[in-house]
Formats: sequence, structure tokens, C-alpha cells
Amino acid sequence: MQTTHPRARPRSIRAIVLGVAAGVVLAGGCADTFKNITTSPAVSQSQADQLFGALATRFDEVEIGPRYDFSRVKLSQSALVPSRIFDDTAVWEVHPTPSTRLLIITGDAVAGGRYRIDRQRTLSPAARPGDTRHTIALERLGDNWYRWETNVDLAIGTISADGVASMVSALFRSPEGRTDREVRDDYAAAFPRASAAFGRGFAIDSLRILPGALGTTNVSLSLGFHPETMRATFPAFTSYLDKYLGPAKYHLTLTDPTGSPLFDVLGRDRMMTVRYRLQRGKLVSLLGIPHAWPDTLRLNADMSLKVKLFTVGFRKLTTEFVITNAGREASWTAVAQKEPEWDLPLITERLIRSPLRRPFEGAGSMFRVSVRDSAGTQTLFTRHGRLDVQESTIMRFIGSLGSHMMGDLDKRVEAEEDRFVHDGFRALQADLHVVGGRWRTETENAARP
Repeated sequence: MQTTHPRARPRSIRAIVLGVAAGVVLAGGCADTFKNITTSPAVSQSQADQLFGALATRFDEVEIGPRYDFSRVKLSQSALVPSRIFDDTAVWEVHPTPSTRLLIITGDAVAGGRYRIDRQRTLSPAARPGDTRHTIALERLGDNWYRWETNVDLAIGTISADGVASMVSALFRSPEGRTDREVRDDYAAAFPRASAAFGRGFAIDSLRILPGALGTTNVSLSLGFHPETMRATFPAFTSYLDKYLGPAKYHLTLTDPTGSPLFDVLGRDRMMTVRYRLQRGKLVSLLGIPHAWPDTLRLNADMSLKVKLFTVGFRKLTTEFVITNAGREASWTAVAQKEPEWDLPLITERLIRSPLRRPFEGAGSMFRVSVRDSAGTQTLFTRHGRLDVQESTIMRFIGSLGSHMMGDLDKRVEAEEDRFVHDGFRALQADLHVVGGRWRTETENAARP
């Protein structure tokens, strides 16, 4: 699972946003994906516009306050060796208890089309689309034993939690009943600007939609990263992605509690392939007689990365994955309570490895993504995570590799990444404005006697 790394300019939110962008491209969904967020096409268009506008605002000419910049560098360097910073008064803004440290970060749009992120002493509500509110808590639980807890809220307008869940579901089921060519043509016609913006580096290399028995549809989508098409416009961002994404290998599989596969993601050689199956608009099991997804699943993961001269990773990481959609909140939660098999360099063989079990003991590590709405306030897209750390030589070694990766993520890389994401969501907004005009015309024509 993705553990909580306290890089204070939240990398996990950025990764999730990039995932949303990839999902829009991957799904190849027609414009009607966003038409039925609510019963009114006009309201649906407005809410989708706010959502993508909020995401674009979050990455618009980002400025980092100097105090926050200092804290985030220290946090990045000491994520797996928290004792280095626990008593550093220059890092933390608040000391709620003798055993707890708290950092509060806010992000807001400011004059001149800029977005400013900085440390604060108190947490104000996220009042406008694009506002972020972020807390990082570090608790000392014992000798060399610490717990990180992070929470990030991003305001996304007035779309409801149920609307977001419906939109995600619509993205996945959009290929049903259509051919590969129809999906590609629909997407190109509905979202030409977004396709061009996100296509500066990423492209659907293959798309297969195959009808199956019992009214099922098998979907296989391969999204490729193409540095040659991105380098001219985003040279630093391209080099960073190519350095770490190029040699990365990963395999994620969702299964039901019996082990029957439901959803499969395979990544290697700059390519990510997603496989799933539909039946009458519902996600169903990949193999055999189709059955609906339960709410509690298992997420199995293998992953390897190359950092410096080392290839590191894990195999057979099994987490409980729970999907919840009740009332005003929709959430997706992964909890890991079983240590995986580690792939580490030979130089670590003689190091004590018991600290590697610590994150999976007790309640385990947790990562949750949720959408929560409330009458009269902004709907919040939230990421929450928990990770226990036991300091040791092997954790310092792994931490040094993570710090190296974060060190490569310099300000030029971040600026280009921001611009790539910002341009993509602004393009999607522009496409939706055109599509929304068509929806209004269709509604008016249908209402005429």
C-alpha cells in the first residue's frame, strides 16, 4: 500500500491528482460521463467545472513560504528517522502535548493567479475551490518508536460525495456497449484540448473492448509514458519521471475475500495496463461466472524501484481494501497488517529487520481517500494516512533512498509538474464548457412541444 510519507508539500495528493488525470485519459469516457452527476445536465456541468477548476487552481504558479520550505525539507530527510526532528523547534509550529508535534499547512489562491502554501498556527476552513488544509502530526510512542499521521483536505466545489462516486463509476463503465474505435473517437471529439494537454507525455497505446459470455464486457487499457513527446516542453519533469518511472515495476490486484480477481494493474517499461470486466453497467469479477464486487476487498501489491545503484521493493503486500458510500461521504480505505516480502540490497542482509514489521503491527498502516460533502460548505477531497516507524540502521538506509528521491524533486521539477497538471485540468474545463453548451441545447430542444 502507499504509506504516509510526510513530505509536507503533499506528494500523495499530487500523485492522486495525476491519477485522476490518467483516469480521465484512460477511461476514454464520452462527455456523458459528466452529464449525469446530478439529474440536471446544467448543474452537472457546473459541478464538474468547479471540480476541475479546483484541481487546476491547486497547481497554479505555486509559491512556497520560506518557513514551510524549511520544514518540508527537514521532514523529507527525516521521515524514517523522526528523532532527528522531534525536538527541532524550527520545524514544528505547535506542540499539543509533550509527546506530540503538529505542523499545519494551508494553501490558497492569491492575487496574480498564484497559489501560496505556508505554515500556520491554526487551521482555518477551506472556503473556496482549490483551498487545501494539511496537518502532519508526529507522536513519540516509546524508545525509537514514532507514529506519523497526516491529513490533507482539498476543497472541490459543490459536487456531492455521491456525485463523485457516480462519476468514477461512469468512467469505468463508459466502454460498455461500444467498440474500441467508438471510445477513441468519442473522447477525441468531446475532449480535444484535454487530450492534447495530457497527451504531452502520456497516450493510450492500446485499448481492447471484448464482449464476453453472459452479457459481460472485458476491458483492457494500456497507458504509456512517452518521454520523447514531453521533453521539449517539460525537460526537468520528464527526466525525473524517466529516471524513476522508467525502471519501475509494479503489479496491483484487487480480489474478493476468496481470492477471486476483480481488477488488475500491471506496470513496467513505462507502460501501465489496466484490466477489468463489466456486466450491465456494474464492475464484476474478472474470471469465471461474473459476480458483483463486495464492499470489502483485498489489495495485493508487488513493487520495485531503482534508486541510486540499488533496486528495492516488496512482494506479496496484502491489504484490506474497503469501499464505503454512505450518506455524505464516499471513501476508499486500505489497511496493511501483514508484512510483505522485502527486496533489499545484499548489503542489508546482516542488518536487524524486525523494525520492518513495526508498520504492520497492531492497527497496521492505513491510507484513505474520501470525498465528504456538507450543506452550505465546500465538498472536501481528503487523504488521511497513518504509519508507525521504529528507528534502526535498516530504516535509516531506506530513509536515505527516499530522501535521495525527494532531493531529485527540485524546484524546477515541481514547477514543471505543476504546469503540466494545471494545463491539463484547465483544458478539461474548456472542453466541458463546449460540451455543456451542447447539453443545454439538447435540453431546450427536448422541452419544446
